[in-house]
Amino acid sequence: MNRNQRLTVMALTIFLCSCSSNKIIFPTQLEYLTNSQQVLNEFIPYIQSHGYTVLNPIDTRMTTRSTSGFVTSEYLETDWLASGVYHDNSGKEYVVKQQVWILLDTGLITIKSLVGYVNEGEIITIDSVPPNLHKFVTALPEGLRNLISSKSL
Repeated sequence: MNRNQRLTVMALTIFLCSCSSNKIIFPTQLEYLTNSQQVLNEFIPYIQSHGYTVLNPIDTRMTTRSTSGFVTSEYLETDWLASGVYHDNSGKEYVVKQQVWILLDTGLITIKSLVGYVNEGEIITIDSVPPNLHKFVTALPEGLRNLISSKSL
């Protein structure tokens, strides 16, 4: 093989491996312009419509300490939701949990997706997921992004 063919084969191999490999889950950050309570009132039914159970629909206010002082936010947490996708090695079903922070001072929203599977009564969390599970995990953060833009929140 000449040099160009080797480079082409290597580039094609890297491309195919990157498309089929696991995807890392990063937190999603959004901006909002309205009252945080209005955002919260829109988010709770939307999250529930995706099959998630919101663990704290009434008690959402939270104050945490950060490097620059105290930060007040509205915090939503869901229960673990079965995804219908199974772990290759163990055969266990993946479960997904969503955490939403609506920061009051900055107008930012952070959505963190946790993914894992139950093994001997304990949830084993993972940072990267297969492509078919990635769509399930990112559906809620992307839906919330669309909700903010469509309702001008």
